[in-house]
Amino acid sequence: MPPVPGLLRAAVYTGLLVLCLVDHPSPLHSAKIVAGTEQVFYTPVGVMRLLGLRRVDPRVLTLVARLTVGFWIAAAAGLLQPVSGILAFLGFAFLHMVNAGALGANHSTHSAVYTMFALCFSVSYDFSADRLLADHTGWPRLVSEHSVFTSGFAPLLLLCFLAYTMLAGGVAKLRYGGPRWLGGKALRFYLEQSAVAARWPWLSRQVVARPGVCRVFAVAAVAIELSAPLAVVDSTLRMPVILSWTCLHIGILLLMMPAYWVQMCCYLLLLDWPWIASLFTGHRPDRAPVAEGGGAVALAVFGSACVLLLGYVLVRESEQWPLTSVPMYSNGAPADAPRPPARDELHARAVRAARGRHAAWQRAWVIEEVMEDIWIRPADGGEGRPLFLLLHEHKVAGFVRWSQYTKVVREIAVEDVAAKPADHPEAGVEGTEYPATRFLRELAPVIRKSLPDWERYDRLELVCRTDSGGVVIGRAQLAEQPALTGELRR
Repeated sequence: MPPVPGLLRAAVYTGLLVLCLVDHPSPLHSAKIVAGTEQVFYTPVGVMRLLGLRRVDPRVLTLVARLTVGFWIAAAAGLLQPVSGILAFLGFAFLHMVNAGALGANHSTHSAVYTMFALCFSVSYDFSADRLLADHTGWPRLVSEHSVFTSGFAPLLLLCFLAYTMLAGGVAKLRYGGPRWLGGKALRFYLEQSAVAARWPWLSRQVVARPGVCRVFAVAAVAIELSAPLAVVDSTLRMPVILSWTCLHIGILLLMMPAYWVQMCCYLLLLDWPWIASLFTGHRPDRAPVAEGGGAVALAVFGSACVLLLGYVLVRESEQWPLTSVPMYSNGAPADAPRPPARDELHARAVRAARGRHAAWQRAWVIEEVMEDIWIRPADGGEGRPLFLLLHEHKVAGFVRWSQYTKVVREIAVEDVAAKPADHPEAGVEGTEYPATRFLRELAPVIRKSLPDWERYDRLELVCRTDSGGVVIGRAQLAEQPALTGELRR
């Protein structure tokens, strides 16, 4: 691939910065997001735990965000390349890592992290402050104009990451949805649930009203995602494949809630701009220079290692930051179609899910798919309510995003049921305090603080759906004082 021209570098950096400033939730707003997440629902990613971090003070995040923006502007201007780009990436990656513990499953800005990472290996002096200063002062160039950093390695590395992201989305639909996804019913269900957020409501209604169109769109989406590696292995197919990715994102933008503006901005680095220019000028583009020497070999080995790592993540269904297997909206049937598990299946399913086989315990992408939830029971014996919906009705702010809430509740349910005897998933096993009850006891004081009329309620229960009714796997009195015996296991 051709190297990144200075003007393109400036345009992509600037576009990403603007989008990440106006987008929500964005790593640049991590201070606000973390401050709005109760500690009991914050789940630091593995890298944070290795660093000994459980949570980062929002004031520190604000400082890091401001420094990151400063380095980002310098990188866009081509000042102090590649150091400014590396510092901008490190700051943005740190904010993204912290954000990941409060957002649940959200891959909207993973592509920006990959792009900032790839640009760490790119230097372009043709449109840069470095060149301007070097021409008029004694400003040093930190990297030679003939370095491997001026080759096409950066866009090629980014292409591998973004092609993987698309491929992982298609694999997830087949892994978790199977042939049912291709039937279109699941897509139609998700479109119905997203109707209130559709940016073109008329088109949304037309598609939902036509099951055949949903079936075509479902097959097309999977075909586009599974064909993503063709952009890496065949340069003649790169432009059409990337165009198909863009069309898919635009369709999602019009019909559903997610908006992949950031991801589409990243695609600008992948386009063959010399070829595009030749269509208007009539001049054949020059061949891209081929990097040679020890530096080129080192980058080739590094790039190959990245590809192998992506393959490992895909096979293992890993959701460990900073990579993802892109599982969102991948269940294969409407919420009213799948049969809840039998009570005697819960333990076996939980054990498989705890080992990373996520399909064993369904994940919810919309509220109708929830298979486990926290209920709050009234003191007068009346009907209980789902906790999150009750807090939403009371307009309780600064609690937790729904995607993170349902992720944590699912993880606690899996951990709890897997730890219990296979024939006794219910709460109340003598002599042991299991994860669900321990979690609810930690949650109780948070509810007393957040819910205005909490005195009306008696207890919290974590309930799993089964084909024979709900199974209460954890219970805690709302009025009692917290009595944690140890740190909550994640």
